[in-house]
Amino acid sequence: MSKKVVKLPDIPGAGEELEDYIAALFQASGHFVEKQIVESDPADLLELDIFVTNYAPEEAVQRLIEVKGGKWGFTDLFKVVGWMRYLDLQHGAFFITRWEDRESAPRKMEPLGLDVVCFDDFTTAPQRFEAKGFGSFVEPRLIDLWRHSYGVERKFVKVINGRARAGADGAVAAKTYHRQINNGTFFARAPEESLALLYEAYGDHPRLTLGYAREIDGGDFDPHSASTDSPSYQAMLRDGKYPELQVCMYFEHRARLAILKAAVDYALAHPEGPPEFGMSDDGKSFFFQGLTYHALPMTFHDGMQWLREQPNFRRYATFWQQFLWGWGGFYLQNKKEEEFEWMAEYSGIPANEIHTALEAFDRFFPIPNGWFTTPGWTDIHLLKMVPLIFQGIGAHQRRIQYNLADNVSALNPSAPYTLSDLGKRINCAVDFLL
Repeated sequence: MSKKVVKLPDIPGAGEELEDYIAALFQASGHFVEKQIVESDPADLLELDIFVTNYAPEEAVQRLIEVKGGKWGFTDLFKVVGWMRYLDLQHGAFFITRWEDRESAPRKMEPLGLDVVCFDDFTTAPQRFEAKGFGSFVEPRLIDLWRHSYGVERKFVKVINGRARAGADGAVAAKTYHRQINNGTFFARAPEESLALLYEAYGDHPRLTLGYAREIDGGDFDPHSASTDSPSYQAMLRDGKYPELQVCMYFEHRARLAILKAAVDYALAHPEGPPEFGMSDDGKSFFFQGLTYHALPMTFHDGMQWLREQPNFRRYATFWQQFLWGWGGFYLQNKKEEEFEWMAEYSGIPANEIHTALEAFDRFFPIPNGWFTTPGWTDIHLLKMVPLIFQGIGAHQRRIQYNLADNVSALNPSAPYTLSDLGKRINCAVDFLL
């Protein structure tokens, strides 16, 4: 295993590092996190740093987060309050690193639903986060893991933007796809509208990664390509080569995760099922509701029927975000019970229901032979198409969970290639981040 180390600054910088740190606090405390959302119709109207949802037992609480590492004033605070009104939000938070002689800001903004929080000492930031009532940490060390995860995400976007500027058709399509799933569907008026937009984008790019691999191989970009006979695609799966292809796999899973979240939101908004009829304001006529919902694919309707039957479905989107980008999309079969217990602690889903929660992709996006596989003589039981770099984040998670430091051999694996497989994934993530 490589001895190279990716170090995080104890005090994050004022820009992306600070934003990632704040997002990591919310992610590590059990929130669903969305970042860098831009509404650009017809021009850039607003850019949201972070948007979080806490799928608590009583209700789903949404909060808009703005982060300022430099100078700020009351104009910035009222701008966020305006965004909150535009988005019909009751809760917001404004994180800063110095008061700028405006210590009265929390008192003035609290009646408007905006918490103003100053982290002028990052050694106590997690404790102050908890004291403000934003959430609590089962394992505070996971804050840095999520900072690493967001570092991968940011670099992924930069990689694909660079390839797009160079003129690669696959990268241009991937960049557009990312904007659709990250920005375009966020501002939909209702979950069913968001679902319709997501499925449209999903249907336009059914094999984005394979299509781009064909272009790298010297052919034409074809997002509908059915062939897996691609040297670059196989090298990416086997050795983590071609970061641009790993980015595409990440975008494809981001789309599936966005659909799952919209499904959870829809089920919460309509617990008895989609509305069929409504009445006009004057009470003189009926009209059909739920038309957009009924136009969605049958696989989605089957998935929704299954989802509603699960007692803790409201936590599924958060769980899958943690599983994909924190756990690396896999669990160790020889440590299954232990790992399911940890996943339960972090997600709020009972351990005996984790196995059912892991069925979500098979229910909503069924494929031949299912989504999970064991790639050889290894204890790694893996969701297909998770980028090897994010699997490296998950392998690093095991270092944290099992207190391994640099000695992963203490895992005592039951399969001969488990340790080398974990090491390869960690090296892949470290090399990419460095």
